[in-house]
Amino acid sequence: MLHSESRKNRTKDYIALSLFTCALLFNMTACKNDIFMSQEDMAARLRLQLLADSAQDAQQHLGLFISSHTDSLEADRLVSRYYQEGNEWVWLNDENEDFIEKAETTVHFLENEVQKIGFTPKAFFTTEILKDLEHFRTLDFDSTNTSVTKTMAELELNLSKAYIRYALGQRYGFMNPHKVFNRLDKRKEGGYRIVYDVDIEQPSEDFTKLALAHAADENPSLFLAGLESHHPVYNQLKERLTTDSTPDGRQRILCNMERLRWRHTQKTDSTQKHVFINIPSQQLWAIRPDSVFSMRICCGAWKTKTPLLSSKIRLIQLNPEWNIPGSILRDEVSLHAGDSAYFARNDYFIVHRNTGDTISPKDITRTQLRSGAYRVAQHSGPRNSLGRIIFRFNNQFDVYLHDTNNKNAFNYDRRTISHGCVRIQRPFDMIKFLMSDAQEWTLDKIRMNIDMRPEGDKGKRYQREHTDEEDPLKGIKMSYVSVKPHIPVVIDYYTLYPNPETGKWETWPDRYEYDKQIARRIKPFMP
Repeated sequence: MLHSESRKNRTKDYIALSLFTCALLFNMTACKNDIFMSQEDMAARLRLQLLADSAQDAQQHLGLFISSHTDSLEADRLVSRYYQEGNEWVWLNDENEDFIEKAETTVHFLENEVQKIGFTPKAFFTTEILKDLEHFRTLDFDSTNTSVTKTMAELELNLSKAYIRYALGQRYGFMNPHKVFNRLDKRKEGGYRIVYDVDIEQPSEDFTKLALAHAADENPSLFLAGLESHHPVYNQLKERLTTDSTPDGRQRILCNMERLRWRHTQKTDSTQKHVFINIPSQQLWAIRPDSVFSMRICCGAWKTKTPLLSSKIRLIQLNPEWNIPGSILRDEVSLHAGDSAYFARNDYFIVHRNTGDTISPKDITRTQLRSGAYRVAQHSGPRNSLGRIIFRFNNQFDVYLHDTNNKNAFNYDRRTISHGCVRIQRPFDMIKFLMSDAQEWTLDKIRMNIDMRPEGDKGKRYQREHTDEEDPLKGIKMSYVSVKPHIPVVIDYYTLYPNPETGKWETWPDRYEYDKQIARRIKPFMP
């Protein structure tokens, strides 16, 4: 105990002696040159000397801190990797004479800004950082609890982690939706179902290095301020935080603010023609720069969630056959093996994959249907589950927008009933939206192919002239129509958002409980 106290006193004596020596030397120089150096300037010089003299031991302490802590956040892992790779210290080095002022400015920026987005400064180590900065300001160190080298390591690491937590979170989001949402639904055959496939910008080590390089700026806070989302809805949500004091309301705001930090690589906004589908509202909006119209949708049930994605509508298919997905074939259709009435009632037929032969339902077993050697499809026509129209776009799920033979489903309050695809209420209105430059004759040919009446003079005349023919559509038969240019489509998930058609704020149920997942991941940042 006496030995420890003696070491502590020796450290303080060394610093006091150093400060006295510096003061004496600088005052002698000042007298000689008629220049008076302030005590603050002398302390700054001593601090730089301490940083230089203690750098090697502080580096060892930093390595020990990193190895003894498990980083649960991506931002912290990136910072630890930065130092483990031997990169230069960012804040405390013998070239950064004003590191205290710069660090304090950054910390005060974080204290103010994180509270504006509903977070607590504690999650950004502000108390610990300011305490350690005060030790450097007053040169209050000892060789045990507050050693120079230990304080240097803690301060450098905490400053960088706080800085990158904020920078990475504001630039890319405080959680990664790919890593969270795609580990929720386990598959029977192993692994997890992919439910989030929106292409978003991802954090990287290069961004970490770029951000930390900006710590050398005269005011690093300017770099941090420029990272926040500029989406107008984000800023409006941020304003709503100042007026909504209810726990549920604030959580809903924070979850939807977080979504708007995930920056899509496929850019869409109100100045661009696109299709926006929101799962919680069970609605689709067809958006042009000068107009918006909406329609109801039916989307995936809890066990067969519609994946969130972004793509471009490229093709319209008319009168499709439905090739029943393997999961539906295995879990539902195979239960009716041998039941010819079931297959006839649903317009299903069975085909051997290798031979192409059509197989009678009464000659098939459940095991055979589940073997993968057979496919089951539904004939095109008014009873087809896909209806008469499909809107196709590239994605890994074989998900698409389509018509339906069950129009009554759009009257349900809860319309999460599909196997994953999106059924839309007014498919021909969607055709007109996608093909807004098409001639009326082109639209009439599509109408007649799906048993709708033509509306243009040429279409009406064609129908009159060919009504009595054996195949009245022979000269105008269409199966596929290209969409040019391709139209962006986004299937997303917002529980609080301004209605794109009316501009009024609306709230919707958390149908897939994704808000709960976001709230759990941002909880470490909450007060």
